[in-house]
This record gives sequence, structure tokens and C-alpha cells, in this order.
Amino acid sequence: MDLNEEQVEDMLPEQRRQRLLDWFTDNVAASSQDLARMFNTSLSTIRRDLDQLASQGLVRRTHGGAVRIRRRATFEPSTDVARQTATEEKRAIAIEAARRLEPDQSIFVDTSTTLHEFAHVVAGLTIPLTVVTIDIYVARTLCHKPYIKLIVPGGTCREGSYALLGEPGLSFLKDMRCDHLFLSSQAVDVECVSDTSLELVQLKRAMIEGAETTTLLVDSSKFSTRAIYRIASLDKIDEIITDEGLSKEEREKFGLRGTNITYAPLPENGGDGTF
Repeated sequence: MDLNEEQVEDMLPEQRRQRLLDWFTDNVAASSQDLARMFNTSLSTIRRDLDQLASQGLVRRTHGGAVRIRRRATFEPSTDVARQTATEEKRAIAIEAARRLEPDQSIFVDTSTTLHEFAHVVAGLTIPLTVVTIDIYVARTLCHKPYIKLIVPGGTCREGSYALLGEPGLSFLKDMRCDHLFLSSQAVDVECVSDTSLELVQLKRAMIEGAETTTLLVDSSKFSTRAIYRIASLDKIDEIITDEGLSKEEREKFGLRGTNITYAPLPENGGDGTF
């Protein structure tokens, strides 16, 4: 969407917010700084606009900007795009998730940019772990670490991501048993977690069946949406770790269902930013 600088300057607040919504129709996420430059206005004005739109349920605020709310997830962004979204939130989630680790555990690590952050946290630990992952970015981050025994089941690398799909990985995972699975998904609602790739969902289901405990790591933009392929019901998920951006309404909805959710604070909101 092209924005004429003089027209933007003359906009009323409601007009500017409508232009913001139009922009989010075609784009997934943006930082407040980028939007302020695009709309030729101050950072504080853009933040107020985003807060207003978020209060109406039209966008979801993140630490550094906002993301589009998806009521139905029929596609997923590439890894490069996802890496630019909710980065502070994903780091906080990863740090919180690593607190569940204990020496000599065996863990499955799924694929997503949140789990890439988790891998970086794990790489800095000094406890012995056996890590089984379907993600080559996670594998690269954890290889040659003296405390990590790394297992990569194998498969074909999925375009636009780091996930290894299909055989021999799927058969390999069906025969594995691990203490803990750190799972991701494209969407979460009160009934299930879901994703956009059937091949990937099959791998996720195999890991859920092979794990004693399953923890879902997702940022708050993934809630109250549904992707095309069901991974598992929420009954199969022992805990969800997300950021503090989940709305009061959504917290109450999942609370009534009895879902175990942990909210990872950002450093400025009480988190220390380290493991």
C-alpha cells in the first residue's frame, strides 16, 4: 500500500487507524517504529493507535509493535518472516520453558522460531540432555555441545522452513520415548491445537504419543485461531507457555476450560531476561 506523505499528515485519527487496518489486511506484522515512519507520525501516536485497535480486537499488540489477528490460519509465514514477529515474547517463552529441564532428561524439540529461541537457551546450559529434534536449525544450534546428545531422525527439508518431513523420520519417531516434548503450533483454540501442514502434523502427533509430558510454546498471536489440520486436543497438552499479550477475555475462556497456562513476563515486566 502506497502512502502519500501529505495525505498522511492531514489524516484524522480515525482515518489513520483505518489505513493501519488496511495495511494489516495485506501484512502480518510490523514494529511501531516502521509504522511510524510509514505513516509519517510520531512513535507515541502510532502506539496509541495500535492500543486502540487492539482494544477493539482488530490487531494484537506485541512488545515492539503489533500483529494481525487471524481467525482462521490457512497458511503460515516463512521462517524469515516469523523470525521478525514477537521476538521479545518468544525469547521470554523460551527462557520460561527451559526452567522445566532437569539433568539427564530426554526431550523432543519441535520446529518453529520460538523453538529456535529455546534451542539458543538450551545451548547455554551445562546439564546433560538427550535432544531429539525434527528441525535442522535447532540441530545446528545444539550440535558439538559437550552436554548434549543430539538425535536428528531425518527426512526432507520443508521449503521455507527448517523442518524435516516424512520418512525415515516419521517411523523413527513412532519408536521413540522421551521425558518431555516442547511443541509448537500455528493455532490454538479451546478445543485443540492445529497446524497448516499434514506431514508436519503427523510428526507432531508421533512426538506427543512418545512423550511423557507435552508443553506447548506459542506466542499470544496464535490463540483463538484454528488451522486446517488438527494436531491434538488440549487434553493432550500438559502446559501452555505463552506471553502476557493474551487478552483478559481469552485468559478467562481457557481458564474455564481448566487449561494450564503459564505467562512468561518480558524483562521490563518482571522477567530477568536470563535462564
